[in-house]
Amino acid sequence: MNETIVTRDPAGARLHRNTTNETIVTRETAVARLRRKLIAMQEEGKSVCRIAAEKGLFCRGFRRYGDDELRFRYAATIENASQLTRAALEEHANAWQLARQKQEGTLLCCDVQFMTYETCRAWDDFSNEELSRFCAEMLGENVRVTGKVSPAVL
Repeated sequence: MNETIVTRDPAGARLHRNTTNETIVTRETAVARLRRKLIAMQEEGKSVCRIAAEKGLFCRGFRRYGDDELRFRYAATIENASQLTRAALEEHANAWQLARQKQEGTLLCCDVQFMTYETCRAWDDFSNEELSRFCAEMLGENVRVTGKVSPAVL
């Protein structure tokens, strides 16, 4: 029998733990925890896309896509994207992500993409299972994420 135990985290949010020792969290809770970690990892002049690519974590940032797919995703935002080397394209894409983040007043470029779906769909690109894996990899938390993907808020 799989019993569920209800507790609260330090911030007061309800946590559900099952007998497999997974904490059951909503997508919103998982995203909030991942956002806090990504915010703490930020470096001057580097978007989360660049950091994730360099460290091979989370969505893998720019490295998530092959050359052609990356050029396609940035074609509308970076002039002559199809003519740039991979390194130059990533440099321009990093600068563009940081500029969009500043323009929108968000803490992460992921937040901008969640609102606009310009180069990716941010949190909505990931299944509950993928978010669970990111929580394990980045936070060391054994969680099972539940809930539905929500459409972007424009």
